[in-house]
Amino acid sequence: MSAMAHDITVNGIKISPDEINAEVQYHPADHFPEAKYRATQALVIREILIQRAAELGLCERDKAIKNPDNIIDELLKQELKVPEADNKTCQHHYNMNKHRFFTSPLFEVSHILYLAPQEDEKIKTKAKLKAKKSLEEISRHPERFEQIARKDSACSSASDGGRLGQISKGQTMPAFEAALLRMKEGEVSAEPVETAVGYHIIKVHKRADGTQLPFDNVASWIKSDLEEKSWNKAFQQYVQLLAGRSKISGFQFNGEKTPLVQ
Repeated sequence: MSAMAHDITVNGIKISPDEINAEVQYHPADHFPEAKYRATQALVIREILIQRAAELGLCERDKAIKNPDNIIDELLKQELKVPEADNKTCQHHYNMNKHRFFTSPLFEVSHILYLAPQEDEKIKTKAKLKAKKSLEEISRHPERFEQIARKDSACSSASDGGRLGQISKGQTMPAFEAALLRMKEGEVSAEPVETAVGYHIIKVHKRADGTQLPFDNVASWIKSDLEEKSWNKAFQQYVQLLAGRSKISGFQFNGEKTPLVQ
């Protein structure tokens, strides 16, 4: 992260520490220094844009800074010219990315969960061994899956023999979902599946794979997505151009990408 001095100015206009501290709440991050950097960056970008709007006669800087959103919107409508994504472009994107346009596969699933906090290696080892022992028993006696789930599983589904019901993509933890996608109907996971909460024995009762969505069903979404990406790229380039023409002290942009004004 680039260092920030105490006094930050954009063409002589100061951005105060109080303004930065007030802005931090809108830029959540894992660490406070990162949140503060993002807040400062947003304020620097806002100041650059307001000054450009004033330069073009769209506003007076001191008045606009109190309510900048409408002025910035007007500025960007005037300055950014982004072409629409025509049908040919959308069709090409669809043809090159067909794997993305499928309905979600559906699964009827049961599982047995052995809790294992990630930070406790001793408990993790015990949980994994217990899951393996149960899996060995299930491999010899498949009919005992439900019985073992009721007895051992730490999930609330234990009372229903481990049944989770119908599951689609995005409804389970990534590692659990990845295992599901590799499994066939009627299959039990060959090894305990580790997730952030512990080890799972998974059974797939039924599986219905997703189907290809026709272009007409996703054309409007593709158009919106491509135009949004084009606009974001144009905005980043525009801010970089204005920043290059401005005298900014106490702050330096990180890398090539610039987040949108918030």
